[in-house]
Amino acid sequence: MLQKFIDNTFYLLFLFTLVFGVVFYDTTKFLSFIDELCAVSLCLLYAYYIFHTPNWSINKLFLITLGVFFFYLFYSFYIHSNVKSAIISDFIIQIKPYLAFFTVYAFAPKFNDQMKKNIRLLAIVFSFYLFGIGIISLFDDTILEILLHHRSRLATASTIMALLYLFCSDYTTKDKIIFIALLSICLLSSRSKAYGFFTIAVFFIFYLNKNFKLEFNWKNISLGAILLTLTIIIAWDKIHLYFIQGGFGDGRETSDLYARMALYYFSTEVYMDYFPFGSGFATYATFTSGQYYSPLYNKYGMDILYGLTEYEPKFIADTYYPALAQFGIIGTILFFLFWIHLTQKTLKLFNTNNLKYFIISLLIIIFFLIECTSDATLTHNRGLFMMMLLALSIREMKKTINLQQKSHENHYSK
Repeated sequence: MLQKFIDNTFYLLFLFTLVFGVVFYDTTKFLSFIDELCAVSLCLLYAYYIFHTPNWSINKLFLITLGVFFFYLFYSFYIHSNVKSAIISDFIIQIKPYLAFFTVYAFAPKFNDQMKKNIRLLAIVFSFYLFGIGIISLFDDTILEILLHHRSRLATASTIMALLYLFCSDYTTKDKIIFIALLSICLLSSRSKAYGFFTIAVFFIFYLNKNFKLEFNWKNISLGAILLTLTIIIAWDKIHLYFIQGGFGDGRETSDLYARMALYYFSTEVYMDYFPFGSGFATYATFTSGQYYSPLYNKYGMDILYGLTEYEPKFIADTYYPALAQFGIIGTILFFLFWIHLTQKTLKLFNTNNLKYFIISLLIIIFFLIECTSDATLTHNRGLFMMMLLALSIREMKKTINLQQKSHENHYSK
């Protein structure tokens, strides 16, 4: 009865988040609190689950993650990184995606066939909606700006719809083709990272099959190298701007690219000046550091740059990796260790019988690693939804392995 309640409640919350936290989030300011509402709802559902289970089992990594975030919260208060309201606000924003992942992973909801059918239908309907916006935007950006706010939102939303369809599908050849068709809508965004992700997704769908063996051999290494090369070529302009050219020099003072480059450039100074734990919450490259204008921008002379000024900080949270400077070298290492752990867990759970979930899990991890270069999607509404989907996918991989082990045990016990 408990699991049935969890499944049904989560299903409704999942649909609510999909509709108002992914598709129509940017249409009105009224929806701006949806991701926080969803995060709180997940925590309440998790608490209900914990209190109704006999062993009160809590994931150790979840406890460690909570410990790390609370350490940085008190650390930020101690060094007075910003005003208290700013610190608390940034703390909530930064911890949201991890709450989404660990809570969903813990109570392990399962969709029945009818639920999956409904989700597939919604994914297709919303994909047509996004496709229409994308086509119109090729001639006039007005509709896109009203409904999605920015082209990057078209890319992330269409990616979510494609992965969601694949997750709820039977993973037939027809389903693979539909997935690629839905994902291709992201190409209308004209974002380099969308092109790169699309290339990786197509490769995974057609190369990773029932005959695939997860091992380091010349075939896998060679194809992996080719894929990496193609992705770098496609995204080379952005790689050159952010990581090679550095903070200044292209003369595009009125572009978001210029602001991002500056954020990357000065993050190195933040790392050095606030070694080893960083400058604290609400100080650098985050929404709250612009809302409660951080003194660091004045300290490093960034307060005169377009999009990073106190009165127009619209590009301050336009990327994520530079924001890791808030947590210093220690926090940055912990961040990447988290993603390495999830990657290792995904690889360890690989089985030809859970191939669909293996691909989805890897693609979501890659999605975040790419997105963090030029967007703060991880801490936004669509990032929260993706983390929920990642938790579901890894959980399904684990369920498949457990069922196989039980089947083998029953077989040998006879």
